[in-house]
Amino acid sequence: MVSILNDRRSGTWPGLVRRYGTAILSTGFVIWIRSLLQPWLNEECPFSLFYLSVLLTVWIAGTGPAVFAIGLGTLAAAHFFIPPSSSLLIDDVPDLVQLIIYVFVNCVAIMLFNRAERQRDLAEKRSLENERLSDDLRKADLRKDEFLALLAHELRNPLAPIRTSLALLERNEGSPDVVRRMREIIHRQTIHLIRITDDLLDVSRFCRGKVELQIQRIDLRLAIADAIEMVENAFVSKSQRFQSLIPDDPIWVDGDRVRLAQLLANLLGNASKYTPEAGRITLNLELIDELASIMVSDNGIGFAPLQAERIFEPFVQIDASRTREYGGLGVGLTIANRLVALHGGTLSATSRGPGMGSCFTVTLSAAASEASRSNSRHDDFAAPAWQTPCQSKSSVTTGGKSLLLVEDNKDASELLAELFRAEGFQVNQAYDGVEAIQKATQSHPDVIIMDIGLPSMDGYETARRIRRSRTITGIKMIALTGWGGPTDRDLAIKAGFDLHLIKPIAFQTLLDHVEALVRHASQADSDDKPNLIPA
Repeated sequence: MVSILNDRRSGTWPGLVRRYGTAILSTGFVIWIRSLLQPWLNEECPFSLFYLSVLLTVWIAGTGPAVFAIGLGTLAAAHFFIPPSSSLLIDDVPDLVQLIIYVFVNCVAIMLFNRAERQRDLAEKRSLENERLSDDLRKADLRKDEFLALLAHELRNPLAPIRTSLALLERNEGSPDVVRRMREIIHRQTIHLIRITDDLLDVSRFCRGKVELQIQRIDLRLAIADAIEMVENAFVSKSQRFQSLIPDDPIWVDGDRVRLAQLLANLLGNASKYTPEAGRITLNLELIDELASIMVSDNGIGFAPLQAERIFEPFVQIDASRTREYGGLGVGLTIANRLVALHGGTLSATSRGPGMGSCFTVTLSAAASEASRSNSRHDDFAAPAWQTPCQSKSSVTTGGKSLLLVEDNKDASELLAELFRAEGFQVNQAYDGVEAIQKATQSHPDVIIMDIGLPSMDGYETARRIRRSRTITGIKMIALTGWGGPTDRDLAIKAGFDLHLIKPIAFQTLLDHVEALVRHASQADSDDKPNLIPA
């Protein structure tokens, strides 16, 4: 019985035999019962018991066998219980009416049963779907909790030495050498915090599809050189032996040099992280069948072959224990994989097992070799002259130049103000958009450095009102903000900013940009506004 109920929709021959056999057996059973009742019923109610066979069949075997049972019941009633006996002809009108009612009622019953069954199946599917969604939500909630715990751990790591260094500096008891070392520690840990933030922002942009590439034809060797420069300190700090096998001839690809360098730096940094001190790391670049292949291999901890796909998932690390020996958020390979995909390439990972090292291979489509020679030299990738801020402090006289800082974070504003005062600027401060307009009107500064996320009035609207004012003209404005997408730069252009810089930024870089604007404003032909440059 259970087997038949389970395959009531089965189309296999064994299933069909069982289902239609149910119709035959149930009809035969009803014929036997009706025959036993014949002395009492005679010719009355010839179809009454056959309703049971149809209902039993539709419940056990499904629609097709139930319709078959209707036909069998009709033939059995006509042959055995409706006069003339042993004939299939029905001449009596009342018997014909009973037959019509029998067929109609059973068809309605079958349809109602099917409808109820569909609703039950739908309810079961919804229940299973709800269980799956609930399970997914529980897993997502667990991953969220794990990620928040991981993020808190990774943030505490650099914050702890920063806090300790500040405590030592507050005592004013350290020698100049100690102060220098404390400053170096704070600088290193701040850079680490910035990298964590940048990685999180990159993952967020990838998830929202907001990453845009600046495609140009480049020599892939240059991106590799950039990547090596970014991670060489990691190799030195762990006394690792790094070897790069780069061909003498250029290998051209159509790609974003900055992003290609980023993904390769992630692969090299990942290799350094999971390779012990004095370990070996190799980068090999070659051209194979119109494909540029970059292979980063190491003799580090490796991974199980079954983990080859999982390691590209966000926030996944081979070492997920609480020891957190290797640190990091586990997003470096995720970012690298997404960047390779955006370039139309592939990234694969292989390892013979734990302790056997690993190998990551990037494959990109090679471009035609007839690229201009200008792309083959590092110098030709430098920014145009108008984009390059002045690097010499002596080239611009900042004494007497006025600056307005608009920042709602008072600590950040005070620190920047002190740094600019030390460079000879006259600095005013405002903490919201309305106050910024008032102070700009009163003091008419040479340069305004403004945050975007301001209370009462955001930086875009504040800049627009300053530009529309007839009493405030010739002021250079810099947007210094944590919003760094292409859309944000476009909004800054429309609002009237001269530059769009992204927090956090090194003070010297910010000072160079300010000096470049001051120099530009001091020129006789300074009517044209320089284009926006990203930090």
